[in-house]
Amino acid sequence: MTALGTGRTPGTRDKKRIANLDGVRGLCAMIVVIVHVAFSTGVVLGSESGPPQEGIWSVLAVGLEVGLGPFFILSGMLLYKPFARMTLIGTPRPTLGKFFLRRGLRLLPGYWLLTAFCLLLLNFSSIDSVWYVLRPIVLLQNYDYMWYAGMDPTWTIPTEAQMYLVLPLLALLMHRLAGRVSDPARKVRRMMIPLGVMVVAGWAFAGYMHMEHLGPWPPEYWWPFSRFGLFAIGMGLAILSVRAESEPNAVPAVYRAARKRPNLFWVGALASYLVVCAAPLGEPGTWDYGTPQFAMVQHVAFVAFAFFLMVPLVAPKASSPLMDTVLSNRPTRFLGRISYGIYLWHFVVMYLWWQDGSVFGAPPQFANALIDKAGFWELLAVVVAGSIAIATVSFYFFERPLMRLGERWIRRREQAVAPVSRTAETPLPEKQSASV
Repeated sequence: MTALGTGRTPGTRDKKRIANLDGVRGLCAMIVVIVHVAFSTGVVLGSESGPPQEGIWSVLAVGLEVGLGPFFILSGMLLYKPFARMTLIGTPRPTLGKFFLRRGLRLLPGYWLLTAFCLLLLNFSSIDSVWYVLRPIVLLQNYDYMWYAGMDPTWTIPTEAQMYLVLPLLALLMHRLAGRVSDPARKVRRMMIPLGVMVVAGWAFAGYMHMEHLGPWPPEYWWPFSRFGLFAIGMGLAILSVRAESEPNAVPAVYRAARKRPNLFWVGALASYLVVCAAPLGEPGTWDYGTPQFAMVQHVAFVAFAFFLMVPLVAPKASSPLMDTVLSNRPTRFLGRISYGIYLWHFVVMYLWWQDGSVFGAPPQFANALIDKAGFWELLAVVVAGSIAIATVSFYFFERPLMRLGERWIRRREQAVAPVSRTAETPLPEKQSASV
């Protein structure tokens, strides 16, 4: 990860901010693991089973679903920031070939390794066609929805990949909108227009997915549109960050507030989490699908949680000893470094512990059919230890070597092009020029 500043050697506060972003990844990865273990051990059930099985713990566990949102905001912010600099400062346009190569090497190798493992060991007896195998490989399981044991949370991978494809087009649109004015403040406002549309569209789609005629958990639930609002907020934070970096006297109001009262933003995140727990217009502590009104209220709370959590971590010169203590410690930063692998593999560990899947002699069953096979604390200990171990091996011996190989290839290409560019820019000697 590069510094969040202008590319100069990061100072002490920049290093802390980078460490905090690693830490928030690790923290959110653990939150996602906890909520999935809770759903897979009967801590959270449908309201038809009666009051929440574990009382207040069931209510709090449901709310932990908010842990996924910060990942999308981080992606939108970090990936769009070079494009925002191009529009606001006039830096060169990011090279799309490098952009897609880096994104592909970060996202796909670990995911394809997981896909191969799950197809061969957990779902082999369910393979009935070539398309069954190809569907997850080409990232189309969200649209032609099919459940694969061990790949339960990977519906977010196509969402992330599709955002990578859309982002350069959005950046071009925003660049053209902003290019018609010269005033930086007006540029920022124009760039925010498509992002505002994305946020509203995501909120509306969240309600649409819960229309009665679609039924509970329709295929549309896995489509990426309701998450685009989180990406848009991340892109908006990138715009505000570039604005603050390029004109220190024009720091946006939200960042000024984060400088003065950073912990107050985390209070806002806590309040948003409690709203999700309370489930207005729904049944607290259950996995009931809910009405459109319920979904739209929950969507606002989800987005608000991610926003309030992230703003003080990315605002220039914002600092909080609490945040540094929670996020910058070595264990949390390490978890952040391998967080993608933890996210990918934690359901696999569950299925192996349950001995559920083709390798154990029978087609796999859904996780919610196996809630009596392990208690919460037992399964949580196994999943945390197992997913950290697998993610560590995957990152250091598979994912990172491939990413470094890609970076070496990019450097060789740049070195090969540089002499040609310098030669083209060097004027010919006067006599040669005359002869031409």
